[in-house]
Amino acid sequence: MLHQPFPNREGKARLTAPLWTATAAPGPRLAPLSGDVETDVLVIGGGIAGLSTALHLAEAGVDVLLLERGQPGDGATGQSGGLVAPDYIRHTPETIRDVLGSADGERMTRMIGRSAQQLFDLIERHGITCEARQDGFFTPAHSEALAESQRGVANQWRSRGHNVSFVEGTATRRSFGAERYCGALHFADGGSINPLAYVRGLAAAAAAKGARLFADTPVDALVQEGGRWIARTAIGSVSARRVVLAANGGNADLHPALRKTALPLHVFQFASAPLSGAARQVILPRGGAFTDKRPYLFTARRDPAGHLVSAFPMSYLVRGPRGCHREAKRRLAQHFAVLPDPRIDYLWHGTAWVNTSFLPEIYDLGNSAIAIQACNGRGIATNSTIGAEVAAWLASGDEKALSVRPRAPSPVAFYRGAAMLPKILMSMARLSN
Repeated sequence: MLHQPFPNREGKARLTAPLWTATAAPGPRLAPLSGDVETDVLVIGGGIAGLSTALHLAEAGVDVLLLERGQPGDGATGQSGGLVAPDYIRHTPETIRDVLGSADGERMTRMIGRSAQQLFDLIERHGITCEARQDGFFTPAHSEALAESQRGVANQWRSRGHNVSFVEGTATRRSFGAERYCGALHFADGGSINPLAYVRGLAAAAAAKGARLFADTPVDALVQEGGRWIARTAIGSVSARRVVLAANGGNADLHPALRKTALPLHVFQFASAPLSGAARQVILPRGGAFTDKRPYLFTARRDPAGHLVSAFPMSYLVRGPRGCHREAKRRLAQHFAVLPDPRIDYLWHGTAWVNTSFLPEIYDLGNSAIAIQACNGRGIATNSTIGAEVAAWLASGDEKALSVRPRAPSPVAFYRGAAMLPKILMSMARLSN
């Protein structure tokens, strides 16, 4: 059923369901778990990481069962903006070597750099209909100093064989329809998808390959008994030899070692009314998606229907549906002169779970249990690839299949204060924007 756009008939501002609920084809309706079952690998979490893991395990002939507390895409995946960004958030191919060491740093860069192409290949291989558009991802520069730095970063990626370039100022402004930028990194393999349609397609593909998928099945307890993991639910249980936790922010409820290891970053995503033909000739006329580097970051992409999709991080300065509506309109008008009074049709709240490294992590929980934490606000491509690598590792026993070296989790220091910090920093950034 199509969801009513943002302004209701009375004109009152309100939040809506994500745009994707109106544009994604229905996915497989998965039944809840009932009774007591056994499996080799239990995956908990039906987002991208969990379903990619389950799909690739099933393709490798491994007996795998997945539990999801809602339906696929109900969590962070279905609330996201759908950008496919094969780029680091805070690092470059050179600086990551200082963090992880030369060999591990290069391995991480290869994984990040190829993640978008692997995602689009996966979509094509399984015939997933999800508005996939491999038309590039950009990181624009808002200052000449950043532009100069990004020219060097483009060379770092290119010297490692990745299709990355730097687009100069005039071409950038023409590509975006925005005058605020003086150049941009261009990742040719990137693009965008309908994230809800994608995750539903992953579920259908995994089920077709033999993975057992159960939805509307929250895990009440996860314990070890007799050398096996037991996941207890309201009306059943799963006994497994190995466990993969892929519930994003929900991982903390499943294993005590994962408490206070990830911070919530609250974001409002929104979509304009479909752009006019004239506006489409100006705003992203050749497609593509971008996220800038300003503290109060701005992101934009178009979907096939012409909705302009963007976001802003939650702060203490923007409150309530009406305030969010005004901020969404302000942000679009601020960046795109052709939209002096944009109409907002969809506005929804999402949560990106981030760790302090801003890098994808695989946590070793001991006793044949691991957890994936790879959202960080840019996890669509990364989670797809990590799921495939985790599956290859579990199927073969060869840890060399992993680009991310598993490590023990560690809690964030002063967690309560740290959890408030993103909102405080975004409030300060909003003041200067």
